Amino acid sequence: MEYQSTRASSSCTPSMMRSLIPVRVSSRIVFLTLAAGCSTATSSPVAQPPELRTGKSGQTDSSIVVSRGATVYTPGRLQYDLQNSSVVRAIASDSAHRADSTRLIGTVTATLVPGPTHNTVVARVQFDSGSIASGSGTSVPIPPTESLVFTVDTETGRIASMKQEVHQDCATHGADGFPFYGREVLPTIHAPVALAWIDTVETSTCRGGAFLSITRIASYTRLQASDSVLRLLRLTQFRIIGDGHQWNQKIRVSGEGKATDTLRLSGFPLRVQEVAGSSEIELSFRTELRVQEFIQTSTTHIVLRTQ
Repeated sequence: MEYQSTRASSSCTPSMMRSLIPVRVSSRIVFLTLAAGCSTATSSPVAQPPELRTGKSGQTDSSIVVSRGATVYTPGRLQYDLQNSSVVRAIASDSAHRADSTRLIGTVTATLVPGPTHNTVVARVQFDSGSIASGSGTSVPIPPTESLVFTVDTETGRIASMKQEVHQDCATHGADGFPFYGREVLPTIHAPVALAWIDTVETSTCRGGAFLSITRIASYTRLQASDSVLRLLRLTQFRIIGDGHQWNQKIRVSGEGKATDTLRLSGFPLRVQEVAGSSEIELSFRTELRVQEFIQTSTTHIVLRTQ
């Protein structure tokens, strides 16, 4: 995830985000897999998710040639299957070093309708249902989230959230933002699709009592492909900063990461058929008495369901 001040805000109960790490830093902060980037190949071990069935969505009619001016934002209702696996490792703390894994699966629906002007659409994105599991534990259901609503310029691909960001006291409100911000299935793509472009997005969320600001800078490159399929390479760099309180202590959070993923576009109308990639995040948590550091690696696979 490139952000235009948009952020996922959905509730997730503490039982869903049970502690992943045997240290004082809550896993609710560390679990930033989707929030920090949809995907960077890394040598660190990453739990691989089971293979998704692409079904007919993975098949392209070779007779359909992608129009030069085609847009991926044609009004319609799209449903995606999402799978994400992550591994978090402590690299500096006062606790035993170990790796903890998390697996998330679910379905995401994006509904696009005509906007107020001829070159805009309104996109409503919702995490419909899913489950999350830590380690070898039992999967815990995740209820549907509230819809995230965006306006999209179909020519430039500029995407803006229709919800105003408010810097809230995360320790007082207590609600954690779910690691899903809607842009996972709504990338910035120009019409016609350019050879290369850059997109910067800023978002914020609450995590375990800390207010986090996330900045992503995504570089898109159009790859060689057939007349009926477009492939894009997206390289993303992101930075995370924040502060808050845990256990009556002031805590400061900082981190940075990188991501690499590929997007496959095809069909008529043109749609994002698949997004696949991996990411790596380094996070640091500081209080007056201690510094704790973690590395999180993850893989993400998103596939459009057969219409």
